[in-house]
Amino acid sequence: MNLKSYLQTRAPVFTESEIAPIHLADLNGRHYYAFAEDVTPPSGGKAVSDQELKDVISNSQLIRQIKEEAGRRITDIAPMWKQQNALADLHLLGDRTDLTEAEQETLTKAQDLLAQVQVLRERSNAIEASFLNGVAVDYLTDKAWEDDLHAE
Repeated sequence: MNLKSYLQTRAPVFTESEIAPIHLADLNGRHYYAFAEDVTPPSGGKAVSDQELKDVISNSQLIRQIKEEAGRRITDIAPMWKQQNALADLHLLGDRTDLTEAEQETLTKAQDLLAQVQVLRERSNAIEASFLNGVAVDYLTDKAWEDDLHAE
């Protein structure tokens, strides 16, 4: 990750610049930016520590919006009641070896539903990581949520 922070009073202006960083957050009087791997950030910034990164991620409107989009997509395919039912089915049937055909079908459906939720959670993590690596993704499009983020 190529993350830098700049004091708000001394932050570079990128409006007419060839550098296009991703603004992650404003925190404690600093602007936090992610730069693409091959971009040299302007001078005057400081590297972001691991603790600062945690704070930036937890306070970033961008990351919050990605998580909200993931949540919307998850509840579209699996409302909370379906997720709860799937978890209950998995708990009640998962360890049994004497399942009837109907119980096996119920267990398989529960596993499939939870697997779909997990795929969306993993996609959300990949999209967030992409932004942290200075590469923007149009996370409001279906394409961003397909199997391979960088398949193009």
